[in-house]
Amino acid sequence: MSTPYSPDEPFDANDEATLAALGRVVLLADPVPPDLVDRSLFAMTLAALETELMTLERMPEAAGVRAAEAAPTQARTITFTSTSRTVMITVAPGPDGVRIDGWIAPTGEIDIELHRPHDEVVTTRTDEDGRFAFDAVAPGPASLVARPDDGPAVSTPVIEL
Repeated sequence: MSTPYSPDEPFDANDEATLAALGRVVLLADPVPPDLVDRSLFAMTLAALETELMTLERMPEAAGVRAAEAAPTQARTITFTSTSRTVMITVAPGPDGVRIDGWIAPTGEIDIELHRPHDEVVTTRTDEDGRFAFDAVAPGPASLVARPDDGPAVSTPVIEL
């Protein structure tokens, strides 16, 4: 006759076997994305930049942390806001990846950085109307950081291109 379960009992071999079986079920039902560690480290690196984080205002329902690996089939527009800046980008498929066209307000010449895991930071500068672009960007997680000459930097959250 087995003893009824008690949470006050010490951890034993039966507990280990139960947790191992549960772990196998979870792994089959909802496996950990293979790039989760890289994405997490990337997000923490961006947080360490000590920038003001913008809020995602509008994004298609299909996008997300665990989005499919398929390339986008149509352009999508995403808007980010903070207390000091607004950034709107359009992400469209191109022959060598995706193209990002963006606009920042208030306008003026500002450095815009494209941060990607395992890639160098790519920097461009807006024109006087606040327009900027990045060509041939590989799909995957990315974040933009705006670095005005006269104020604090602002960063978008990580999005899936």
